[in-house]
Amino acid sequence: MCCAALVAQLVAPGEAFAQPAPTPEESPPPPKPAASIVLPKLLSDAEVPYPEGQTDEATVTLVLTIGEDGGVRDAVPDAQNEPFSTLAREHALGWRFEPATRDGKPVAAKIKFEVVFRPPIVVPERVATGAEVPKVQAPSGVAKAPPSGPEEVTVKGARVEPSRTVSLSRNEVRQIPGTFGDPFRALEIMPGVTPVVSGLPFFFVRGAPPGNVGYFLDGVRVPLLFHVGVGPSVIHPALVDRVDLYPGGYPARFGRFSGGIVSGESAPPFGEAHGEFNVRLFDAGGMVETPFADGKGAALVGGRYSYTGALLTQLQSDAVLDYWDYQGRASYELTPDDRIGVFAFGSYDYLGQKTPTETLTVFGTEFHRIDLRYDHRLDARGSVRTAVTVGLDRSRLPDDRYTRDRLVGARAEWNYLVAPKALLRAGTDAQLDSYDIVLSDGTLAPSTAQVAANFPSRNDLALGARADAVLTFVPGFEFTPGARLDLYSSQGATALGFDPRLAMRTTITDRLRLLSAMGIAHQAPSFVVPVPGFQPGGLRGGLQKAVQESMGLEFDLGQNTTATATVYHNGFFDMSDPLGATPQEVNGCPPGTFPTGSLAGDRANQVTNSPPCKARFTPGTIGPDRSGGGGQAADSTGAQRTANAFEVRSRGTAYGLELFLKRKLTSRVGGFLSYTLSRSTRTANGREYIATFDRTHVLNAALAFDLGRNWRAGSRVTFYTGLPKSDPTDPESTRLAPFFRLDLRIEKRWQLGKKTWLSVVAEWMNVTMNKEEVSTTCTLQGCEAQTVGPVTIPSIGVEGGF
Repeated sequence: MCCAALVAQLVAPGEAFAQPAPTPEESPPPPKPAASIVLPKLLSDAEVPYPEGQTDEATVTLVLTIGEDGGVRDAVPDAQNEPFSTLAREHALGWRFEPATRDGKPVAAKIKFEVVFRPPIVVPERVATGAEVPKVQAPSGVAKAPPSGPEEVTVKGARVEPSRTVSLSRNEVRQIPGTFGDPFRALEIMPGVTPVVSGLPFFFVRGAPPGNVGYFLDGVRVPLLFHVGVGPSVIHPALVDRVDLYPGGYPARFGRFSGGIVSGESAPPFGEAHGEFNVRLFDAGGMVETPFADGKGAALVGGRYSYTGALLTQLQSDAVLDYWDYQGRASYELTPDDRIGVFAFGSYDYLGQKTPTETLTVFGTEFHRIDLRYDHRLDARGSVRTAVTVGLDRSRLPDDRYTRDRLVGARAEWNYLVAPKALLRAGTDAQLDSYDIVLSDGTLAPSTAQVAANFPSRNDLALGARADAVLTFVPGFEFTPGARLDLYSSQGATALGFDPRLAMRTTITDRLRLLSAMGIAHQAPSFVVPVPGFQPGGLRGGLQKAVQESMGLEFDLGQNTTATATVYHNGFFDMSDPLGATPQEVNGCPPGTFPTGSLAGDRANQVTNSPPCKARFTPGTIGPDRSGGGGQAADSTGAQRTANAFEVRSRGTAYGLELFLKRKLTSRVGGFLSYTLSRSTRTANGREYIATFDRTHVLNAALAFDLGRNWRAGSRVTFYTGLPKSDPTDPESTRLAPFFRLDLRIEKRWQLGKKTWLSVVAEWMNVTMNKEEVSTTCTLQGCEAQTVGPVTIPSIGVEGGF
């Protein structure tokens, strides 16, 4: 997101500080010795983007007035050098400092702050290589200096990809009510994202179902990002540096998903010992990192454990709920140009119900990853990363059975500045997945002929190569052509996907830019939601395909405020999407019914039809059939129903308008407005209809306030229109009722030392306790809307760090 170099310089105490203004009731305090003064320290991300259309270096010196609360009251350039002076001033007004102190008491201060702008193209992209890049870190910065000398904080990075949705820093995410400080939870407020159900971590992205959205962490594919139900993400927030959403036309680095891409990047080693912790009503977690070998190496451990089960049993004694996750990382610098490292992380979830004789599994998953890395800097113009990943994914079934995926992968990522205005990025990757069904002791489970036919033990192989180039030969115009080539192999069948990509950025004025992205993406058959260890077998029906295109305007409004407006269109072909493709004619059955034995055709409380067609659940139903066999997903009947669902292939279209207005949430008054106007359709057997998950309007709005004395508060509103429905008793009613929810957050923070802090945070998702209509159940007497919820989470907790 940031692409300039920033240097903050604090002048000597004698020059820097103003006396606090005396009140009428008291006389000015006597002068204090200079030794009693402590300089301000930067707490927030001091991010200043390099202005579009410029190619020169520039330095702007600002005189900052910092109040007793640590906020920047004023920022005055000592000389005009446009557009750099105005840009530096506007962003400085949103910075936060630990206030200056005199004899331990906060006082107002003036400091000089230098912002050095350097063209971003000289720095290889961290996203593509994983190379560690110096970056502003809260709360104390990166570089250290004597108190009387300058303090330098350097920010470097590549320009934001034109296909990337607006990114939020972790400090900003902490201020969004309803996310519980979780960077991945912020996805639900992004434009183009449609929730399946409020609070649940499954989303449609520009018309693509959850199973077609790829999740990556440091370039490693992960099966899911969130714990069971409305739980937090599977990565401790302290480890996450940034989360990016690419809703379409994403960079060539990513592939094998026909929807969007969610990419998380872990924070680089900090350079000194630090840590964070949090204790809440439903879980506790922490992260600690320390350098070793005189700073050549760094080691990190983190994780989270939920004790929700103990609380849940007080409300429902027969319920069992448990989740935990872990992260570990170590790296060592072999030479100034060579670094090795290992990153291990994993997650576990279990939801069950106790009976007099046993505990029945409702939901159970786990996954583990170990990523071995070697980074080599070619010279000042490029770098290479090679890595090997091993992993295990499992989902638990009744009768003590598991679907399992054992995987091994390798990748190489290379980028090089071949010319001052041409950055080349390339890479290769391969992954082998071995699927089977096993018992809890690790032995292969006995299977019926039907299970063997539809969910066989098998090995799936995917090979890929990609390249793109960031070209800025013409001032104000960035051109990024690229392509991927992926080969898929499963059960003796092969398929080839060629995915060209193109992204452009055009500077219209100093504040206004035109962004566009387009591309083709292929994916093997997939399940409607990501399930660890489970993937439809074979390549029956061929690859899924998506054609993605978007165009938008990005405008800097000043005062840390930006606005974007984007129009998009996606076309989907050969989709294996039983959730979005229910109201269609299938195998000769009319709309409103499905073939006997199909996934959607055997649901309780539906209108009775004569064989061979059974009634389906109507549009507005959020999930597949859960009846027939008591959840026995691996028996012959359940397997056949599930397998039939993937034989239903459809075409789809999604188009819409996305608006995003944001003032930095770490400002004294910050907030955002995210709005999506969209329409998603499906076509099968010559019939076109509105997709069952379609929501015309999706709105998220939030405000965050600095109340002074280290108090911050915020509120957030979520609104979206209801799902489509088909009620034969009320033909005028086309949608379920809309949904509205209000989230609140308040925080009190104490700065206990130069780096040590403590906060008490109270947060409540869905304060209004609203229920959501999710389906229509029909009987001979008529149809009735079914609701879930209220899905609500009150939380109070303690957070801290050092």
